[in-house]
Amino acid sequence: MLEAKVYVSLKKTVVDPQGLAVKNALKSLNYEQEVEEVRVGKLIDIKLNISDRKKAEQIIDKMCKKLLSNPIIEEYSFDLEEVE
Repeated sequence: MLEAKVYVSLKKTVVDPQGLAVKNALKSLNYEQEVEEVRVGKLIDIKLNISDRKKAEQIIDKMCKKLLSNPIIEEYSFDLEEVE
């Protein structure tokens, strides 16, 4: 069995209003000098009933393109790990 960790985030060219809100909140907590930029994304964990790594990569890639990300404004990456 494999587990996929899918990371989805806005493309660098897209303004991230949630990231700006978090940055401003951190600024109000006196982290203004330490924080340069904040971008908020999402992490999706998927357990797959597949042992073939190459097939799992293809399936996760299709899932990301069809549902898990919006290819116009978001980018994604993923890691696969074997789990029991």
